[in-house]
Amino acid sequence: MNEQNIQIVQTVYLSFSKRDIPAILAMLSPDVEWSEPSNPLNPAGGTRRGHSGFLEWAQIGNQSEDILILEPRQFLAQDNTVAVVGYMKCRAKSTGKVYESDFVHLVTIKNGQITRFQEFFDTYIAGEAFKR
Repeated sequence: MNEQNIQIVQTVYLSFSKRDIPAILAMLSPDVEWSEPSNPLNPAGGTRRGHSGFLEWAQIGNQSEDILILEPRQFLAQDNTVAVVGYMKCRAKSTGKVYESDFVHLVTIKNGQITRFQEFFDTYIAGEAFKR
């Protein structure tokens, strides 16, 4: 089960790298909870629910920043959760500032679909990149 869950999560990262939104949606539960740490300076911060919430998050992210590097480095699985440890480098479109951070993504899977995605990263440095 752990290997199967890791494969599901790896497939989502591959689809994300290709900007294949329909493929990502196919992997998400209709009531998925998609969460990024809240930060008043980061437009994509907060928790969204369902496919419409994910699409809102993706649209805001696409409009507000360029993902220069999104590199998952380690996948750790236990029961129905996969932890992804990695590195990202992004540019805030409104300021042109680049920020870098390690991240941890916690992904919960039930019946072969992602039911929860929770992201952890350096919100201070990201917020500073969006600060004018």
